Amino acid sequence: LVVAEVLEFRAVAVMGRLESTLPAYCLALACVLWVGFQGLSFTVPREAGVTQGQQTAASYGASKTTTSLSSQSFASTVPISAVLLAAAFVGCRVSCKRPAESQRGSGRQAVALKAGHALIMQNKGGGHGEIGYHLALALQAKGMKVTMLQDSAAKKSKVPYNMYDSKLSDATITWIDPEDIVAYSSAAMASLSSGSPVTHIFDNYSKKPAQIEPLLNVAKASPDFKLYSFVSSAGMYTAKGELKETLAVKDPPTGQREVEMRLAQELPGKWASFRPQYIYGPLTNKRSYLDWFLSRAVRGLPLPVPGDATQPVNLAHCEDVAALLSAVIGQEAKAGGEVFNCGTSSQVTYQELCDAAGKAVGQ
Repeated sequence: LVVAEVLEFRAVAVMGRLESTLPAYCLALACVLWVGFQGLSFTVPREAGVTQGQQTAASYGASKTTTSLSSQSFASTVPISAVLLAAAFVGCRVSCKRPAESQRGSGRQAVALKAGHALIMQNKGGGHGEIGYHLALALQAKGMKVTMLQDSAAKKSKVPYNMYDSKLSDATITWIDPEDIVAYSSAAMASLSSGSPVTHIFDNYSKKPAQIEPLLNVAKASPDFKLYSFVSSAGMYTAKGELKETLAVKDPPTGQREVEMRLAQELPGKWASFRPQYIYGPLTNKRSYLDWFLSRAVRGLPLPVPGDATQPVNLAHCEDVAALLSAVIGQEAKAGGEVFNCGTSSQVTYQELCDAAGKAVGQ
């Protein structure tokens, strides 16, 4: 029994914590038979094959591997040194095979787990309605695992929501009613049990502090959380024209500003705010920013604009906004505690915008 226990411990250690201890018992039996009945026939394992189950690189939901060992009988008097050498060879062979098969079976998942797990809360539509879709694509391109909570008030028949199944098939998307705080909290916390801890949150929904509670709880519960990115609004500035992050904001503060203040209090150094302006581009919900100009230009109608048309305007492409949001990956220390206006580095005047619209439709 002592020999069996010692050999079992050694075999399990050599084989990398395999579930089966069959080689150890066979080895112990071989030793006993060799000592008491030299010259008789006995059975020892000759081949070992591994059936590899799904294996994850994270501590969440790791599945156990299973092992099947095949044996073949042969008659011979085997020196104990040969038996020990054969057992060690079998164990080393299995130990060497497991990582290679695991890497092939879960390589893509391992890359995603290494990059991180992003939780997106997406609103029902409006000026930011398409951001969740483009952001999910941008994050997946960086190797991120993506979970999206989508406001069920969004119209599934419209873009980009009707493209989720075909274009975001690798993401986990759950449609929820965020007004139902219990259901919202449950869905948010469920993201923690999906196989990897949540490392990043992108909030494209909240407009008042009370609405961030479910996501805030996830951030505090996740062991490897890095940054809470909040999609805010540039409508909080009191100034007109060119807007800078250092300019004064409205007082009393807007709901979005109150969210920023709450995040600074609850997650110091682990939050960032993005204030987009006039978003355009493919799959956008609020198309009137540019469609109004194009609609009139294509019909040859005049384009009324403020003043003498020299006023500058800043238009941001939706994919550029998503790229800016996803740029925090790997730069969390620099982005933490900062506010970013989402716009272009150069502005155009209303006159240039009208000229571009006319040119686009051949006018």
